Amino acid sequence: MPLLQPQYFAALETHFRLGRPKQYGMMERKTFLKNLAVAGAVIPCCSGLAQAESGKCDGAQCTSDAKAVRQFLSDFLAKEEATLNRDALLKLMEQRGRNCCRALDFRQKLIQDSQGSVDKLVELMGKIVGPANCQREGDTITLIYPVDHCVCGWSPKREPRPDDPYCECSRANNQTLFETVAGKPVQVKVLESPRRGGKHCVFHIQLA
Repeated sequence: MPLLQPQYFAALETHFRLGRPKQYGMMERKTFLKNLAVAGAVIPCCSGLAQAESGKCDGAQCTSDAKAVRQFLSDFLAKEEATLNRDALLKLMEQRGRNCCRALDFRQKLIQDSQGSVDKLVELMGKIVGPANCQREGDTITLIYPVDHCVCGWSPKREPRPDDPYCECSRANNQTLFETVAGKPVQVKVLESPRRGGKHCVFHIQLA
């Protein structure tokens, strides 16, 4: 069973947009989603012990679902970021990133063309960001986006902040990509980013 049920979120959003009785107002919606995130009922926290969650979409329905979840979470986070506790916020960002990986055509092509080879994925990523910006040394990969701004069009433009949670969305996106190709869990850290006051987005990817 997938960790996130796209149909559930779509139905939930429709429920509130259609306008149910007053007891199911915006406050109930916020509280319910925050409780889900904290409890891990539908959005469990990933850990090194968890199984790798596949980022590969095998059909139009999967892609459509992933786009729906990405849109839902983007809208929700834009409105409610300030009301969420840090743990819930990061879990939601992670799920947005994972679904974004499934929704993006070029990510799906990277997964397909890599054919299960991390070395091939590194080579293909190097063609996008430049070979010097995606290098592997043993089980460690350093990935750099050689631009001085956030390239995600789904994240808000704002002044840098040292703990900007939107970077966790990009982290999870890359984690999903590499986990899918490697066929096992990997660890990804954001070393720096323009959103957090750095020069470039730099990701440390640990395969083992």
